Amino acid sequence: MLIPTSKNTKTITDLREKAVELLDQVQKEGPAYIFHRSKPKAVMLSVDEYFSLMELLEDYIDSLKAQELEANPEKGGISLKELAQKYNL
Repeated sequence: MLIPTSKNTKTITDLREKAVELLDQVQKEGPAYIFHRSKPKAVMLSVDEYFSLMELLEDYIDSLKAQELEANPEKGGISLKELAQKYNL
């Protein structure tokens, strides 16, 4: 979990006045919290980190769907064991 520190906490003013610097920092050091009036409003990520998180989320959702299908053969699911036997794996 990302913990807010003085290094990764920025304000709307920082974002407005030092946008390029903040983008470079996020690219090099990781995500940054963006605060507005002392309240967290957003998290800024590099594009690579965003895509990595989206890929992890997609894999997790696929895993949940696979578990659901394996547990409910009446929905068309097949267990990994049955699949391996079917294709002699």
